[in-house]
Amino acid sequence: MPAAMGMCQTCDFSSISKLMDVGGGSGCFSIVMALTNPKLHCTIMELPTICTLAQEYIADAGVTGQVDTVTVDMFRQAWPAGYDAHFFSNVFHDWTLETCLQLAKSSYAALEAGGSILLHEMLLDDSGTAPAPAVAFSLLMAMGTMGQQFTFMQLQDLLTEAGFRNVRCQPSYGYYSLVTADK
Repeated sequence: MPAAMGMCQTCDFSSISKLMDVGGGSGCFSIVMALTNPKLHCTIMELPTICTLAQEYIADAGVTGQVDTVTVDMFRQAWPAGYDAHFFSNVFHDWTLETCLQLAKSSYAALEAGGSILLHEMLLDDSGTAPAPAVAFSLLMAMGTMGQQFTFMQLQDLLTEAGFRNVRCQPSYGYYSLVTADK
């Protein structure tokens, strides 16, 4: 929750009306985004068991009118249309560059024209060797998943290859940043 609250204090979501939180887990980011942006509707796209758990957290937070869930396997099923933004927090670092490109292309295909992709990740600097927490996190990802932490340039290249444009980055909370690009 602290990263979600920090991101919502530093990043502006007021231009987004309908956001899909891809692989949104417990829904903590969608819940905080809804609490801080009363006109925003969020949908958490997750696997069935996680959707059930997220629905409990959504109800406990009192945002059932603004946050819902949809059961979709992001790798094997078509993504729902009708969203003006796709949000990924700590998703890309779990996967290889090739898999992240597949996710970015799926996002691009499902987004409306003018829609945006938002990646909330702990970024490495341009050298790929700092800051220390991002390097340590990257080592953890390499040992526990197929992933790694990325530099902004790596994500910019990946999103551009998927078709996105106007890739930009802003610090969000602690060592985290929000990378945004438009369709």
